[in-house]
Amino acid sequence: MNFQKKFKNVYTFFYLMGMNKDFDSNPAKIKEDQNRRVHELMKCAYKVPFYRAKFEETGTTPDDYHCGEDLVKFPTIDKTQLRLFMQKAYEDHPDERDSWQVLRTSGSSGTPLTVVQTHKEHARSNANWIRELEIAGYKPLRGKMYSFQTSHKASTAGKNDSFIQSLGLMRRKVVTEDSIVGDGIADTIRDINEYKPDMLVLRRNCLVRIAMYAKQHNMELWKPTYYVPVAEKVDDVTRNLLNECLGPGLIDAYGSTESGNCIIKYPGKDFYYVVNDVVVANVYDENNQLADNGRLILTNLYKKTFPIINYDIGDSAESFVKDGLRYFTNISGRLNDLVKHEDGVESSAYHLMKIANGTVGVAQYRFTQESYHDMLIQLALDPNNTSKTKEEIEDHFVSSVKKLFGDEFNIRVEWLDILPPDDTGKQRCFVCKVK
Repeated sequence: MNFQKKFKNVYTFFYLMGMNKDFDSNPAKIKEDQNRRVHELMKCAYKVPFYRAKFEETGTTPDDYHCGEDLVKFPTIDKTQLRLFMQKAYEDHPDERDSWQVLRTSGSSGTPLTVVQTHKEHARSNANWIRELEIAGYKPLRGKMYSFQTSHKASTAGKNDSFIQSLGLMRRKVVTEDSIVGDGIADTIRDINEYKPDMLVLRRNCLVRIAMYAKQHNMELWKPTYYVPVAEKVDDVTRNLLNECLGPGLIDAYGSTESGNCIIKYPGKDFYYVVNDVVVANVYDENNQLADNGRLILTNLYKKTFPIINYDIGDSAESFVKDGLRYFTNISGRLNDLVKHEDGVESSAYHLMKIANGTVGVAQYRFTQESYHDMLIQLALDPNNTSKTKEEIEDHFVSSVKKLFGDEFNIRVEWLDILPPDDTGKQRCFVCKVK
């Protein structure tokens, strides 16, 4: 067995011990550390043919990059470019694959992606996730976590506790999400109530289905100290529903398979921290210049075998800079989730989201553009908020869409008890089916 793979948990522990446990108490030191990591990363990237070509394209060398802001000189890459880079590197080095961890995204943005990293890099990603939960207040050694089985590894659901867990340390219960549908949700709720986790980590759409089912059937639902909706962005409607059903302990963690968890909002905060020793999170305007509002561009600072530099992940963001550190106030959905018009013009779906976020009585919503002239609005009522009728809510949605687009769309409204996830297993608020 590969040495790195065998001792990955040991690496995770030592990385965790050396990580900064505060994201903003000493901005100058945090920025100095990030600057050093940027330069080290670019020296490593200069040896990678894919990135060496980009240095040559811009006429720069690693000596031109000493801080996160310097990355504006470097070209951005999108998911297609990253996919081809990872694929070629993987195919060209079959003898080294045992030392790599291979992760795969679901392709919810339309482009499935295989991400390759070393086991040590994966260990650092795991350590960072534990560190983020520790900063929130969770105690990983003594706490109890209820989480889902990911698609990145072999099944761990239903397996017996390890020796350390049998001693009451690092307790966790890993479950599959197959049963979190229909009346199987009732069994999941009872399981959560019996286990009484301190930390609940499930996909956002699963947490929503659990909360909705508990409300609709007047079931008691255990409120953990903290809970993390993962894999999908949390919108205002979802946030209100989860706060009501699960309590105030929402940790809104932003990240991806490519970047790891790298931007995080803790309970009681109205902004997101950037994990600056893990990532540079820049925002670029339409001219690829630094801005406060625009496209979110990520550079991972610890992935040096397969670097991810200036990655245009496809999300838009609003941010501000204080004492040299960037903070985020809003991260919107994928910029490739665009309303498409017959004349070739595209417009952001952001304004559709605002319609729902300002509406009471709705627990879930989804806009689907089915063609250039057909739009489906799917809605689920909040059973505990009946201040507005279905007809009033429906009229608000339809009239608001017409204010945005006139008579461009034939609008159809569909009411459901619970909105199912899409084919990728995720639950997006806007889907465009126009090619």
